[in-house]
Amino acid sequence: MNHRDSLAELAALTEALVLEHRAEEARYGAILDGQPVSVRKAEGLTWSPVRVIRTRFTLGGRPTVEVQADGGEPGAFRAGSAVQLTSDDTKGDKVSHRGIVRSARGLEAEVVLDGEDLPDQVMHRTWVLDARFDERSFKEMARALSDVLNAGHDGKPSRLAALREVILGYARPEPVEPEPFEHPTLNASQNLAVGHALTAPEVTTLHGPPGTGKTTTLVQLVRALVRRGETVMCATPSNAAADLLVERLGGAGLQVVRIGHPMRVDPSVANRALDRLVAADPDFKQVKQYRRQADDATREAEREVRNFGPDQRTARRAAFAEARQLRKEADRLEGFLAERALESAEVVCCTLVGAADRMLQGRRFGTVVLDEAGQALEPGAWIPIRLADRVVLAGDACQLPPTVKNPAALKAGLGVSLLEKAIARDRNVHLLDTQYRMHADIMAHPNRVFYGGALMADAAVADRALEGLAPLTYVDTAGRGWDEERSVAQADKTGRSHASIRNPEEAQFTVDRLRELMKAHPESSVGVIAPYRAQVTLLEELLAADVAQAHGRLSIQTVDGFQGQERDIMVIGLTRSNADGEVGFLSEHRRMNVAMTRARMHLLVIGDSATLGADGFYADFIQSCEQSGAYRSCWEWA
Repeated sequence: MNHRDSLAELAALTEALVLEHRAEEARYGAILDGQPVSVRKAEGLTWSPVRVIRTRFTLGGRPTVEVQADGGEPGAFRAGSAVQLTSDDTKGDKVSHRGIVRSARGLEAEVVLDGEDLPDQVMHRTWVLDARFDERSFKEMARALSDVLNAGHDGKPSRLAALREVILGYARPEPVEPEPFEHPTLNASQNLAVGHALTAPEVTTLHGPPGTGKTTTLVQLVRALVRRGETVMCATPSNAAADLLVERLGGAGLQVVRIGHPMRVDPSVANRALDRLVAADPDFKQVKQYRRQADDATREAEREVRNFGPDQRTARRAAFAEARQLRKEADRLEGFLAERALESAEVVCCTLVGAADRMLQGRRFGTVVLDEAGQALEPGAWIPIRLADRVVLAGDACQLPPTVKNPAALKAGLGVSLLEKAIARDRNVHLLDTQYRMHADIMAHPNRVFYGGALMADAAVADRALEGLAPLTYVDTAGRGWDEERSVAQADKTGRSHASIRNPEEAQFTVDRLRELMKAHPESSVGVIAPYRAQVTLLEELLAADVAQAHGRLSIQTVDGFQGQERDIMVIGLTRSNADGEVGFLSEHRRMNVAMTRARMHLLVIGDSATLGADGFYADFIQSCEQSGAYRSCWEWA
C-alpha cells in the first residue's frame, strides 16, 4: 500500500475517477456537440428528422415513444442504447428528453424515457435522436466514494467505515473459527470457502480461477445464508453476469428479484424482474386503470381544436393536471407493490450501479456478494457495499481487469479492482483449487504463471482429449513474412476513433487449420479468438459460410467476448507480426489467461515467435511448448 491511510487512498481513487469521467465526456462531446447532424448521421450516432408515431406507458408506468426516422443509418441503435430526443419548442428553445432504446429495427425504435410524463405535444414535433454519454454510472460511483470517505466522520459507529478499513487492509479482520460446512456437490476447497464466508464478520475473498466452480460455490453459499434468515444481495459489473446469477439462484429454489432497467434484463429471467413481479400482482390492475385514465386525459388535452381560446386553454390545463394527479396515484400504488415484492425476496440481484436504485434506498443486507469482482471498477464496487453488513468478493484478478480508457486514470490506479487489492492484502482469501474444464496440459502454463501451480485438474478432465489430437499445439509462423497491417481508423458507436490490427495471411492460415479440425471432429464445439477487432472482422468474413453451416457450433470473438465461456476446441490467432517485436495490448497477460483457459480438450495457438518472443510471457510459453512436444512450424503446411 502506497497511502498513509484509507482516506488518502480513496481520495486518490476519486481523482482517478474524475479523470476517466472527464475524458469520456469529452470524447462523446467532441463528436456529438462539435459536428453537424449530417456528420453524426453518417457516423451512425444520430437519426434525423424523427417523428413520434405512437406513445404509451410500460407495465411499470414508464413513458414510451415509438419513433420513425427519415434519415440516418439503419440499425444505428440497439436495445439498451442510451439516447436523447431533442426538439425545438414553440419559442425556438431546445427541449431534450433522455431514455433507453427498448427495441429497434431499421429506422424505427421504441424508446423508454426517463421521468414520469410524456413530453408535451410529443407527436406534433419533429425530433432528433442522438446517442448520448450515459453518465449515471459515474455519478453513482462518485456518490459512493463520497459516502465511503465520509463514513464515521461524525464520531458515531459506522459499519461502512469498519468495512472500509478491513477491506482496504488498514485494520485486521476479526479472527473467527470457520463454520463447519459440507455439501455433497462441492469439493473440499469449495466447502472450506463457504464455511469461512458464513463466519467472517467483515469480508471473505473467494478466488475462483477458470473452471473451478465459482458460481456453483456461490449458489450454495447464498442458500446457506438464506436458510439462516438473511436477505442477500448479489451484485455484478454487467447485466449478463447478474442475469446468470438470477438463473442459477432461481434454479436452486430461491426467491430472487432482479433489479434493473427492463430493457437490460435478459428475456430468460424477465419473469423475476421487479417490474414484471409488480405487474403480476393482483392489485396492479388498479395501477393500469389509473394510467388508462391519465392517457385519456392527456389525449383530450392534446386534441387539436379549430378555435383555441381562453376556455379551451383552461380545459387543457385542467386535463393535464388531472393526468399528472392520476399518474402520481399510479406511481404511489406501484411503489407500494414494489416494496411488497422486495419484502418477499430472499435474494436481490443487480448490477453495481443498479444497487443505487431508489427502491433499495434505506435497505440493509446481511451479506452482499460481489461476483466477477475482478472486472469491477473499485468505485463501482463500493455502491452495493454501502448496503452491507458483510461482504463476499468473488472472482479472479488474473482474468479480465476493469475497463479504463484514459491512460492518466489507469496510471492513477483506477484499473486495480477491489478484488485484486483484497487478494494482495490477504483479506481472508480462499482459492478454489480444482478445475473441471480443461485437460491438464492446457491448464499447465496458466497454472504456473498465474496461480503458482496451486490448481489441480479433476480426474474427470485431466486426461480428457479428442481422438488423434494432442491437447495443446503452438504453431509458429516466424519467417513466413506474414506482417501485420493497421486498419483505417473509424469512429465506433461510442464516438471513439480508433485503428485496429489485422494479419490477412495469418487469418487465412487460421481458417485452413480450423476447417481441418472441424472436419476431423464434426461434433465438437469450436471457438476462435483474435485479440483485435479488425482481425475478428476479417475472420468472420472468411468463415461466414462455415458459421452458417455449423448451426451454433462455431463462434468467433475477441477475448472479452469469450469471458465465462468454454468450447471443446479453441483456436487463438495472436495476429502481431512485426520487425520491432511490438505486441501491443497482448502484453496484458491476463487477457491471454482468459483466452487459453476457454478450451476443454484442444487448444491451438498460432503466432510469430520472432515478434512474441520479445515478451517474457510468450517466450516462456513457446519454450514450454518446445519442451513438451507441442511446438510445430507453419512451414509444415507450406
